[in-house]
Amino acid sequence: MMNWIQMNSIYPTNVTRENGIKKELDKEAFLELLVTQLKNQDPLEPLKDREFIAQMTQLSTLEQITNMSESVQKFVESSASLYRAQVSSMVGKYAVVKSNILELKNGNASTQVFKLEEPSHVILKIYDENGKLVKEEDLGNLNAGMQTFLWDGRNKDGVKLPDGNYTFNLYSVERDGSLTEISAMDGGKVEAVQFRDNDVYVLVNGNLYPISSIIEISEEG
Repeated sequence: MMNWIQMNSIYPTNVTRENGIKKELDKEAFLELLVTQLKNQDPLEPLKDREFIAQMTQLSTLEQITNMSESVQKFVESSASLYRAQVSSMVGKYAVVKSNILELKNGNASTQVFKLEEPSHVILKIYDENGKLVKEEDLGNLNAGMQTFLWDGRNKDGVKLPDGNYTFNLYSVERDGSLTEISAMDGGKVEAVQFRDNDVYVLVNGNLYPISSIIEISEEG
């Protein structure tokens, strides 16, 4: 009986076809190999039933895997389309998102909102676009619940900073002196949904936020 090494010399798995070189043994190549084996088998030692059945079983398994892969691919494509439709339905609704963006425009910044789960001593740190700390402010002891702060656009020396995008972090001072970050929030209507590669963003108040930053979605603010 012809072994696999002999068959590969007659019909290698990377035979050039009209659509290019195939480097993997697909169902079509498997069938052609099997036919070639049958044609070139030793007449004195024909392919035995057990070996033939084993190879047909391999073909059946290969076909099942191929069909399953196609089904999984269709399912993934269908789920992706459904997900896009569901996310797009958020346009026009009111969203509350985690945000640490500060836009300084005409020397003014908008009021920022954050929530304290319990009374806390709060520290504010503001950074420029390069990540440099430009101001640190002690907001003092604040009660639990919704709180706000308004930055005057000045650095730690009281100098007015240029317009642009800044970021901030809020921290709760623990009893041992360590700092625990507090999530600030932004809220407004979802103006648009953008799909970039495998990431999804929502546009709120002119700023793009990853969909993972959404805290709450409602019909009205």
